[in-house]
Amino acid sequence: MQLKHAFIAAALAMTLGACSDNSQQAAQDAAAKAKAAAEATKAAAQATVQQAQQTTASAQQAVTAAKAGDTAGAMQSAQQAASSSQATAASAQVTADTAKQGAADVKAAADKAADATKKDASGH
Repeated sequence: MQLKHAFIAAALAMTLGACSDNSQQAAQDAAAKAKAAAEATKAAAQATVQQAQQTTASAQQAVTAAKAGDTAGAMQSAQQAASSSQATAASAQVTADTAKQGAADVKAAADKAADATKKDASGH
């Protein structure tokens, strides 16, 4: 009888260990998703910053040319600044979309981890 109880206890411990592994894996997945989302958003934001820097440089060139009386150069630099500004806006939208998708991915992974934890707590 004691041997039977020992087998039952061992099986129960293995089952609980498997549940714990499921919760841990889900939590690790959520953390990995959060890290990936942060890295993707950071990369998109860096691209936006670079684009904004190009816009600023073009605008500064336009001001410098205008001060020097170079109307044609000022117009050309202003047009470049305007085009670059549009690209910056598009890049900012990509950054926002990337952040939004990352947040959705992290939320889904966190919900999955929470569900796994609830299942573990309730004993399946």
